[in-house]
Amino acid sequence: MPTVVAAAAAPAEAASPPPRIDRSFLVTRGTAGAGPGTTVTACGSGSTRLSVTTDNSTYYYRIANVPIGSTVTGVTASILVQKSVVDKLSNGLTWTSVTTDWSTPTREVSGTTPVLYTNNGIQYYRYVSRLLTPVPAPVSGTITLPLIGWYSNCSTTLAGVSVNGRGSAVVNGETLVQVGAYRTL
Repeated sequence: MPTVVAAAAAPAEAASPPPRIDRSFLVTRGTAGAGPGTTVTACGSGSTRLSVTTDNSTYYYRIANVPIGSTVTGVTASILVQKSVVDKLSNGLTWTSVTTDWSTPTREVSGTTPVLYTNNGIQYYRYVSRLLTPVPAPVSGTITLPLIGWYSNCSTTLAGVSVNGRGSAVVNGETLVQVGAYRTL
């Protein structure tokens, strides 16, 4: 797993705030898609796809308050997608990643069984991606992770799908998780 030892200047304060994940993914449903320097072929008439992107401005993935000498490992980014909608897709839900920094998202399984998450009585599959490149060095105690650009296969049955984004990392042996809001697209 990619690892970095943080070398940022530490604040002069005695008690620093603990590390945390700051994450805001743009998750949309539409017919086209474009990532950093890449365009994804548009969906055909009546079809849509899910897109998960960051731009390191409005939409981002950062680890904040990283102290000097920290070890950062196990960085993942993921999206939860409503199980009932995925189960209706004739070919399932598959993803394309247009960046080389992240693995292509795959459905989380335990053994051979898909892992299910439940929120307000709705079940979700989690599609997880791992950071493949070294964790960037922090600037002022904040690590800005590489851009994300994931696009699902096109389908006519994605209307009204509920989704949720999340990020996780291990900083100095402590697992950090940031979970977004569940929303319907």
